[in-house]
Amino acid sequence: MVTKESRVSSDDEIFAQLKQLFGHENVIPEWDVAKNSEDECTREQYCPRVDFAVGPFNIDTNINHNNMLIERAYRRRRRLLELLKSQSNSEDKDLEPNENPRCFLAIEVENKSSRKHRLGSIVNASALGKIGIIVASNERVFESLVKIGKYLEFLERARKTRSAPKNVIIVTRESLLKSLRQVSV
Repeated sequence: MVTKESRVSSDDEIFAQLKQLFGHENVIPEWDVAKNSEDECTREQYCPRVDFAVGPFNIDTNINHNNMLIERAYRRRRRLLELLKSQSNSEDKDLEPNENPRCFLAIEVENKSSRKHRLGSIVNASALGKIGIIVASNERVFESLVKIGKYLEFLERARKTRSAPKNVIIVTRESLLKSLRQVSV
């Protein structure tokens, strides 16, 4: 059973590993996507929060420059992404990165939330990050997230929606931490 205390300490461990790898200034926990925004993303619309955001960030009007910095981070961190992908549900799929993200990595940690919340987490991580990472707290949550991903792929194939997220990696908490430690060494 995942208690609030174990989730917090585990999230603290994720935060510590992310800071070690990317630097304190590039990792924001509970990132409010409109906070400090200098572009059109304002409180006049829905503005989600993601559990962790890893920069560079794209929150002002210098979109081309910001996207160039995010692309550099993406190329520099290919090893991490390949490690995560190899331990995910999409090992055999090509990632198609978001071409206009608000950050390099948008990370959502899923514990006991409903399937509707998990669907929202997948959509938000995909829309906000160059790469979205969904972290499942256990095998049951992982399997649920994979099913939701397959549902989104079905909707695209059936032409019910234009695009299923193709920049999302679903992994377990253990796989994320293991990959972060491996790359940090």
